[in-house]
Amino acid sequence: MPDFELFQKLSQEVYLELLDTSFKGLTEKLQPSQLFSRYKTICSNSGVEFSELEPLLQQLLQLSRDAARKNKSLTQLHDELLNLGLNEDLVDLFTERWEKVHSSLVQTSVAETIPINPLIDMEWKFGVTSASSQSNTVGNVFLQMKLDVDQGNGRIKTVCFELQLSEFYAFLHEMERARASLDYLS
Repeated sequence: MPDFELFQKLSQEVYLELLDTSFKGLTEKLQPSQLFSRYKTICSNSGVEFSELEPLLQQLLQLSRDAARKNKSLTQLHDELLNLGLNEDLVDLFTERWEKVHSSLVQTSVAETIPINPLIDMEWKFGVTSASSQSNTVGNVFLQMKLDVDQGNGRIKTVCFELQLSEFYAFLHEMERARASLDYLS
């Protein structure tokens, strides 16, 4: 595991420049090669050996991505950074910068995680199992759904699925939570 105490040897200016570069790279979805090229420039301009910082920067990026994806609280992030070996001053600088970019990092993370294909058409039917070789399934309520989604370039994909009533309510609950999260972000 990388030794985060190396960050304490950097000047505050270099540390903040590396943080800002990391957050900018994450929000702008820079390729790793572009991002690490920027890190190398910062390190060479400040007389710091990049090879020593590289594993720390990789872990810092992963930690930031993870915190954005899981929407970690500032307290959780603060505690995690302290446990990794950063001193209180560097953690405070990190969380101060984090507060400024948090919402854009979460939006970028959501956009990467959820490929959104526009819904063109939807058909649904509720049904009740009236006969089955298994007596315990007779009378069960189910929902059949058929979704037509636009995949771009004129391609339309049809997705069909069936849910039991309990699965449908769980699905509905998750959709309501997703809508609430998206409302919060916008």
